Amino acid sequence: MLELILIRHGETDSNIRGSYLGWTDMELNENGIDQVKLLKERLKGVKVDKIYSSPLKRALQTAKIINENYNLDIVTDDGLKERNFGIWDDLTHEEMARRYPEEYNEWINDWIKYRIKDGESAQEAYDRAAVFVDEVIKSNKDGVVMLVTHLGTIRFILAYLLGLGIENSWRFRVNNASITKVEINDGYSVLTMLNG
Repeated sequence: MLELILIRHGETDSNIRGSYLGWTDMELNENGIDQVKLLKERLKGVKVDKIYSSPLKRALQTAKIINENYNLDIVTDDGLKERNFGIWDDLTHEEMARRYPEEYNEWINDWIKYRIKDGESAQEAYDRAAVFVDEVIKSNKDGVVMLVTHLGTIRFILAYLLGLGIENSWRFRVNNASITKVEINDGYSVLTMLNG
C-alpha cells in the first residue's frame, strides 16, 4: 500500500489578500513560517520515505522546514506547481473583473477550459498534476510519500485520485500548512484525512 501525504504550504501575504497566487515566486510570511514549524512538530514520528515538492519558494520553504524531521533529499517537480494564472497572477476576483472584464466573463462561463493569457487552463493544470501523481504511484508502489504543494494542485490530485473529475475539485477545503492523506492499494484510492 502507498500512502500519499499532501501538505499545503504555509501562509503568504497573497493568501491574506485573497488573491490567486500561481507562479509568482512568493515566500512564506512570518505567520506561515510559524504555521509550518507547528506542522513539523505534528509530523514528528510520522514515517515518510520520500518528499516531493513544488519548486516554488513557498512550497520548498515548507518542505525544507518539515524535512528537518527526516533529512531526506527533497525532489522538486513542476508537476506540483500551482496553476499558472498568467496575467491574473496575484490578483483578487475583484481586480481580475475590473482589469480584464472580457477575459473574466469568458472564465466565468467556462472555468475549466478557459486558458488565461500567459497562463494555463484549469484542465491543463489538472492534467499536469494527474501525470505527476501517476508517475509517483508507478515509481513508489508502497511506503509513505509526502507531496508539498498548493491549494489548486491538492484539489486536482484529490479529484483525480478519487474519480470525482475536475468539475468537483473545488469542493475540498485545504488550509495553509494542513495535512491531507490518501491511501492507494491495487489502484484504489481512499481519502483518510482531509485538511487535518
